[in-house]
Amino acid sequence: RLTGVHTTAANLDIRIPYATDPAGNRLPDPELHPDSTLSMWPDNRIARDAHYLYRYDRHGRLTEKTDLIPEGGIRTDDERTHRYHYDSQHRLVHYTRTQYAEPLVESRYLYDPLGRRVAKRVWRRERDLTGWMSLSRKPEVTWYGWDGDRLTTIQND
Repeated sequence: RLTGVHTTAANLDIRIPYATDPAGNRLPDPELHPDSTLSMWPDNRIARDAHYLYRYDRHGRLTEKTDLIPEGGIRTDDERTHRYHYDSQHRLVHYTRTQYAEPLVESRYLYDPLGRRVAKRVWRRERDLTGWMSLSRKPEVTWYGWDGDRLTTIQND
């Protein structure tokens, strides 16, 4: 487990220890966040870090990750938002990343009856023939091959 950073630069010996909760999650740095009284993350779920805000569903699965707006900053809708969707078996089946409320990436995941991921389809934003930006019509497809529980093949179309 990472407990801190130690580096030497320009004849300076720099040590930055990390505070963690009982589950090992990093806590806010008291020097950077002096008002924080957080000593552990509720339900072992990190709600925010230096870059993102996180949301979870009732099963503890990450459902949304959004760019953090700096203190005093103005929300301009240009934040990137990542959304995660799961099936009843708690497997990731759909992912989207948006910016300016427009899709940048969309992914779908397929599984076999044993719960192994067998395919991933990814659509990326690109300029179409008319000059408009939209998700590609043809996805990038990745296939996964298995020998029992061992991943043996990854093939891209």
